[in-house]
Amino acid sequence: MTLVWKTRAGSLLQTQVGTVDVLNIFSAASSIYGWMGGTDGLRLLLERILNPFGKRLKELKLDRNLHLMPSQGHVLTSLGPLVAHINDAQGSFGGDIRTQVIGTTLCALAHECEVLQAVRLFCRFLLPYLFGAPSPLLGVLQSQLMENATSRKIINEGASRGLNNLFIDVAAKLNLSVANSGWGPVGQGKREYGYKFYGPVPMISGLLTWITKEGASEYRTRSSAVARVAAYLKAIGYNIGNITSWNGVGEAPVLMSPNSVLLVLGGSSQTDLYLTEDELVSDRPLLLHYQHETTGAMLLTALGHVSDISHIPPETLQEDFEQTLEHIESHLTVQYTCRDDGIYAVHHWREVDKKASPLAIRLASIYFSHTAEYVAPCYYRVQTQKYLNCVKGKSKKVMQSDETKLARFRAVTACVAIAIVSRFAPGTFKTTHHATRLCLCSPQWLTTVCNVLDLDDAFPIPTIVTLLASVHAGIYEAHRREDIPAVGTDTVAWREGIYSVIPSLLLDMKLSPQNFQFVCLDHFWANVKTEENGSIKSSNTFDVQRHEIDTDLPSNLDGSSTVDRLAEPYLGPPNVSTPDCPLYLSLGTPLHYGDPHLGFIGWFQGSVAGTVGIMDVLKVLLMSQGEPELCPGHDKGPMQVVNIRPSTWVREPHSKPINREHPVFVQVAGDHCWAIFVAGQMARQNGRIVFRCPTCADENYGSQVTDILASASKPQRCFVGFCDNSMSI
Repeated sequence: MTLVWKTRAGSLLQTQVGTVDVLNIFSAASSIYGWMGGTDGLRLLLERILNPFGKRLKELKLDRNLHLMPSQGHVLTSLGPLVAHINDAQGSFGGDIRTQVIGTTLCALAHECEVLQAVRLFCRFLLPYLFGAPSPLLGVLQSQLMENATSRKIINEGASRGLNNLFIDVAAKLNLSVANSGWGPVGQGKREYGYKFYGPVPMISGLLTWITKEGASEYRTRSSAVARVAAYLKAIGYNIGNITSWNGVGEAPVLMSPNSVLLVLGGSSQTDLYLTEDELVSDRPLLLHYQHETTGAMLLTALGHVSDISHIPPETLQEDFEQTLEHIESHLTVQYTCRDDGIYAVHHWREVDKKASPLAIRLASIYFSHTAEYVAPCYYRVQTQKYLNCVKGKSKKVMQSDETKLARFRAVTACVAIAIVSRFAPGTFKTTHHATRLCLCSPQWLTTVCNVLDLDDAFPIPTIVTLLASVHAGIYEAHRREDIPAVGTDTVAWREGIYSVIPSLLLDMKLSPQNFQFVCLDHFWANVKTEENGSIKSSNTFDVQRHEIDTDLPSNLDGSSTVDRLAEPYLGPPNVSTPDCPLYLSLGTPLHYGDPHLGFIGWFQGSVAGTVGIMDVLKVLLMSQGEPELCPGHDKGPMQVVNIRPSTWVREPHSKPINREHPVFVQVAGDHCWAIFVAGQMARQNGRIVFRCPTCADENYGSQVTDILASASKPQRCFVGFCDNSMSI
C-alpha cells in the first residue's frame, strides 16, 4: 500500500509530512465510526459458507464489471490541507468481491436515502437474491449491517474512495428533468399530523426488485430518484442499460439497449410495476444534493408531490433564491462575541432602504415574526392577497397536492432560511456542493429552522454547526427543535460523508484577526474521529497550574551578556522575536480522553508537549480582535513585560509562569503553530494574541468589547507575541 501526498492544487508536495499526521489518519480510519474495516465482520461470516453470491454475481456481471476506487482523503495539517492518496482499490471493502458488492451497493443507495433506509432496502430486496437460497447466515448478516457502527463505516469508506463524487458527476451528466421525487400524504395513519407518508423509497424498492427479475425488459418509473439510483448502480458495475426520460406524450421511445430505465414525466402509461408498500422502507426524506446554481431544482424536488413544473418551474425557484440571497447578503452581517458560557454569533440587520408592503410583512411574519420587517422584501414576488389567503393558518399543516401557492410560499421561506444560514459560512457556501434533507410538503424542517433563526438572540457554536450541517451535510437533526441543543455544548464541527462544516482556523491552521468564520467542505476529511451522529466535539485544554515568577527579574538593561540575559525570563520591552525552537502541531484526540474529541496536540522534541481545545483557541482568537489595525503611537513608550522563550514556556507541561506585576509575553513571532498552542494554554488566563502592537493589545486588554470573561480583579495578563518581527512597538 502506497501513501502519496499532494497539495490541493494537485502538485506533489516536496516536504516531509509529520509522522503523527500519518498515524492520525489510520487511527481515525479504524475508529468506531471511521472509514476502514466496516466489512471485516461480514467477510468473516461469508467465509464460513461455500461460495455465496457466486451464481448471482455472474448473472449481474458484477464478477467482472464491479468498479473499485482507491482511497483519497483530505488531511488538515499545520502545513495546510493536503490530499492523501492510498493506492488500494483492490483491497476496498475488505478485499472480497462479496463484501465489495455489499459496500458499493449500500453507498449507491445511501447517496439518495438515509443510511438506515439504504440498509433496509438492500437487506429486503437484494441480499436474499444474492444468496439465492434460504440460509441462517442471511439473518446474521442483516443484523450486522443494521448496526450503526458497521453501516457508517461502510458509507464513510465509500466517501473516502470517491463514490459520492462519482455519483454526483453521474447525476449531473444524466441531465434528467426534475420529476416527482418527494413525499406526500396518502391518507390517515398513525404518523405525525394525522397523515401517513409515501415517497420515492418504495419506488426505489421496485427498481431493486426489477434488477432481480430474469428476462425483465425496460423499467419505467415516475420518480427521478429511481432514475438516479439506477445511474449510481450502473456506475459501480450493475448491468443497467440506457437511462433516459419521456414526456409521456405519443409513442414511448424505443430503447436500444436491454435492461434500460425510462423516466416518465407525464401521460397515463403504467409505471413502477414492482413498487412495494413496505413500512420498513418508507421513512425519512431523501438526501438532496445541490449547488448554488441548482438550488431551484432542489427546492422543487423538496416540494414532493406538489412539484409540478407547469405550475412552479425550477427556473422560477432559482430566481427566488438568487434574489433572496442577494438581499440577505446585503442586509445581514454576523458578529461573534464571548459570553460566560461560550462563543456566540449575533445577527446584525441593516434597515431596508424601502419599507416592504403590509402584505409582504404579513407573509414574512408567518415564519419570521420577530424579523419580518428585514426579510419581507424576499416575499415581494408572492405578495398578493391570493397567496396570503392560501397560506395563512397552514404553517403547521401537511401540504396537499393542489396547493401550489402554499408550495411556492414554502419554497420562498426555505430560500430565506438557507440564505440566513449561509451567512455563517460566507466564504465557501456559494462554491461547494451541498446536501440536505429538506422536505417542504411537511412543516417540520421549516418550523424548526425558522423558529431558531427568528427567535434566538444569539447562536452558540453548536447551534451554528447544526444549522450549517442541515443545509450542507444532510443531517436530520434540524427537523426537531429539541435536537439542536442536544448535539452538545462542545460541538465545534460536523462530518457526514464528503460534507463537513468546520471553523476556518482548522482548514489552514493560520491565525489572522479576521480568521473567525466557518467553512463548508465537499471532500472527505480523513484525519478526524466523529461521534455516532457525525458531530465533532472540541476537547478541553488540560487545566494546568500556575507558578509565579520571581519579581526580582533580570532586566535587559543590566550588565549581563545578551546570551545570559535572554536565557531565562527577563523584564523589558516586548521582544518581538521568532521562537527559539520548533513545535509541530497536529489535530487529534487527547491522551486523557476516552471520547473522540478533537484538539490541537503540540509535539516538542518528539514528545507531546500538551493538548489544547479548539474552543479555547477560538475564544482567545475572538477576544484578541479588539486590537486596532493601526497603532496610534504611545507617549509613554513600550510597556514592560516578562519576556519568555517558547522553550522555557513548554519546559513544565503542567505548570505555566505568571507575574502579578507585569504581563507575560511569549516570543512566537510569525509562528502559527506556537501561537495556536500557547493561545490555547492561555485561555483560562484570558490571554490575548498580539497581531500588531503589544502596547495596543495591552491597552485594549480590559476593554468591555474583548474582555467579557475577565473577573472584577485585575487578571494576570498573558500575551502571545505573534506580531511580525518588523512591527514597531
